[in-house]
Parts: sequence; structure tokens; C-alpha cells
Amino acid sequence: MRVLFLNPPFHPRFSREQRSPAVTKSGTLYYPKWLATAAGVAIKNGHEVDLVDAPAAEYSVQTVLDRIAAKNIEAVVCDTSTPSIINDVHVIEQLVAARPNLHVLMVGRHVSSLPRETLAMSNSLQAVAIREYEYTVRDWLEAKACGADLSDVDGLVWRRSATGEVVHNKQREAIHNLDELPFVSEVYKRFLHTPDYFYGHSLWPLVVFDTSRGCPYHCSFCVYPQTFSGHTMRYRSVSNVADEFEFVAREMPEVKTVMLEDDTFIVSKPRTLELANELIRRGNKLPFDANCRADIGSDVEFLSTVHKAGARLFCVGFESGDVEVIKGMHKNNDDRRDSKYHDEAHRFVRRCQDAGIMVHGCFMVGNLNETPASMEKTLNFAKKLRPDTAQFFPIMVYPGTVAYQEAKKREYIQIEDWNAWLTKDGLHNSVVTLPNITHEQLVSFCDRARRSFYLAPSYLAYKLKQSLKDRRELQRNLKGFITLSKYLLRGSQHKKTDVTAKQGEVAA
Repeated sequence: MRVLFLNPPFHPRFSREQRSPAVTKSGTLYYPKWLATAAGVAIKNGHEVDLVDAPAAEYSVQTVLDRIAAKNIEAVVCDTSTPSIINDVHVIEQLVAARPNLHVLMVGRHVSSLPRETLAMSNSLQAVAIREYEYTVRDWLEAKACGADLSDVDGLVWRRSATGEVVHNKQREAIHNLDELPFVSEVYKRFLHTPDYFYGHSLWPLVVFDTSRGCPYHCSFCVYPQTFSGHTMRYRSVSNVADEFEFVAREMPEVKTVMLEDDTFIVSKPRTLELANELIRRGNKLPFDANCRADIGSDVEFLSTVHKAGARLFCVGFESGDVEVIKGMHKNNDDRRDSKYHDEAHRFVRRCQDAGIMVHGCFMVGNLNETPASMEKTLNFAKKLRPDTAQFFPIMVYPGTVAYQEAKKREYIQIEDWNAWLTKDGLHNSVVTLPNITHEQLVSFCDRARRSFYLAPSYLAYKLKQSLKDRRELQRNLKGFITLSKYLLRGSQHKKTDVTAKQGEVAA
């Protein structure tokens, strides 16, 4: 079939695939990694594929419609997210209105968590895929191509056109042999413009791919393991990962770094060491960044080997400076570790720095036992850790997570409009109101914490020294600071947000 994989129009540079979808203050824009991987699988199975990332290219719905007409597209696989779901449904309605015979499948974490509720939003919606969807899309396309019944497509929730009955098919097993999947970087090269994508903590341009799926930890707020990839670790083979590094270096020479978007890169230290040694053996010259935990207990010798392989920076979820908040979010599988968590975080940052690896710190406020005092502890914690860069954000609870269920149970979420997950400009806007902290106060604190961290004289001096020492870091620092500076001055402007605005108008 002729199929379009669509990251639909919304706010320009709306980062739909990141863990908390929004327009980011740093200018960060994620690749549509899952969508691109599914597109690669469809190509492998003989379909005529197109891929459009509308927020990156700043395409309107009409531009997408024109492309569908020009390529005579028969099917659309549309990505979604919780903050954009009303907009995304409106986009699909416009596509179907213009081309009534279009087959449409919606994918993503929101529809994976609320499939029936999503289908109930519009008669234009035909089907949604649950959790990892590459093979669900493959089988759905095959069924549509030959006119087969959809009942045998595992991982699908769909509506019978004749009766309107919603059918929930058998759950699809997670993909165990990740080496079967195509290199997502090959799909990026074919369809996307790499300079469009930017991570505030990474060298630019970059590409993004995984070396594993799943996470053994059960943090209450973390959306991907709970709604998508699960808690069972699955790994690509070391040779397969190293092959993709070589592909990027050879075929995408403009790329300056690779971001490994594993939920937790160093889960197995023996496997990480094996990968590092293979990259060293092959003479890898591409720096890489990766998501990591602070309590993995790595020594400087281990980290130095990983650095020699190319590790440049770890993105670490430190979350909170208060032990009670850490306990409340189930950060560790063993509560006995919580009391040592902050000491381990300090040791990890220092060891990374000793090994030549930078750290990007992620800090969150608004968990269920948060207090004004604990938020101040978090800001002080961030300053004492002294990561290379930091982000402060209010908790964003998403359907399918324990954090969302707990907040609903305690009636801490008093807004039912999915649009309210963003400000009018598409920035993060928490909907959690705690007994002693409003959601406006959470957003305001993050604005203040950001200013306090980035405008500290000692931090500015550090960044100046870093920029003078390394031209690549100078480029990154300038690009990130230019985007961030306007938010340091004006904040998120959450008080002016109209949570009842029709987000579909943005796409139109």
C-alpha cells in the first residue's frame, strides 16, 4: 500500500515523542523515532512509504493534504500524545473529510493507554495500536491491502464499520529480537532533515536511536515503561549497535553526536562494557550521549572506558532533593536505597566528571508528597550537583501511569481537558494541584529555578570557559541559550493560558 507515517501538524517544533511532550524552552525537538522505525518495517515489507514530521517542517494540514493527493496515499499511520490528542483527532477528521476512503491508524502512548476513549472521540477514527506498534502496523497494512478481517491483527483496537462495535484484539508480545528492526537512522536519512532536530544538552546536528528497550525500575511518573516498552529488558546485539554507529558516521557525515534514547542506558554494566570495547575496537569517533541513572554504582575506571568509546554526556533523572519525595515516586525498587540516593547522586556526578563525561540533570516538582520546602531542597540539590545543564519541570502525569492514577484517586487533577497539559504557546503546564501547592505555583517555581541555576555567576563563568575551550560546545551553548533566554526573562506565562482553546485551530 501507499502509506504515510505522519507526525501531525500542531505547534511549530512541538516535540511529540519526548517523555513530556511540549514545545521546549531549550529548543529541543525529538526525532519521531518510533514512527520512523515503523516506517522502516513497512518499507522492508514492500509498502510504498512516505514520512512527514509536520512540527519539524512546520507543515499545515493543507500541506499534508496536498502531499497525500500528490502521492495518492491510501493509508495514514498517525502519531499522537496526550497534550495534542484533541488536535490530532481534528487533523484526522480533516484528512478523512477530504479523502473518505483513507485508512487511518493512530499510534502512540495516549491511544495505547486509552484506546476505547480515543475511538469514542470521533467517528473518523478507525483503529489504534497498543504499545510497541511496528509489527501491529505491518500486519494492519497487510490486512488492509488484501481486504482481510482485522480480528487477527494482534495489538489492535478497532471499530467495525458495519456495526460500530469496538473490538479489542489479542495483546501483541513485545519484540524480543531487536536486531530484526531496521536502522532508524536509515529512515531519518531518507525522509528527514537532520538539522531540524536538536537536544539542548547535545552537539548538533545529532541522530537518535536505542540500544535496548524496557526498564526494570518502576518510577511512578515515567511514561514509556508503563505504557509502551514495559519493564523487561531487551537488548540489541553489540555488533548491531556498532554497525549503526558506523552507518551514521559513513552515510550522515553532518552528524556530530548520537543520542542513545534507551530508558536507562547502563542497566547491565557487563553488556555496557562489551559495547564500549567493541566501539573502541572499531575506532568509533562519534561522541554519544545517553539516559542514565545516578545510582548505578559505577567507578571511574568503568566510566573512563565508556568515555573512551565515545560517551560524552549522561542525561540523568535526579528528580528531587527530598528523600520523602524520592520514596513517594518509587524511584528505587528497594526503599532501603532511598536514604542513600542523594549521596550516590553526588558521587556519580563527580565520577563522571573525573572520567571526562558531562551530566545533564533533570529535576521535577509536584509529586504527590511535595511541599514548598521540598521544592527548595530540589533547587539547592541541583546547584550543589553542578551538572553541565539542567531542566526543571512540573510533574506531567499521563494516562497509564501510576502517578496519573494516584493523582486522580486523590482528586489532585481538577482539569479534564487534555489541552490544559500545555500553555497557549505549547509549553509544559502541569494540571496537578496539591493540597498546599497549586499547578500555577509549580510552573512558577520551575521558571524561578531555571533562572537561579542558569544565571548564577559561577555557572556563567563555567560556560564561558567551556565555550572558549571547545568550538563544538560553543555552538551548542549559543544555540541553546538563544532559545532559552526568552523564557528565562518572561517565564512560561501560565496565567495567560486559555485551557479551553481549540487546539485544532493551531493545526489548521
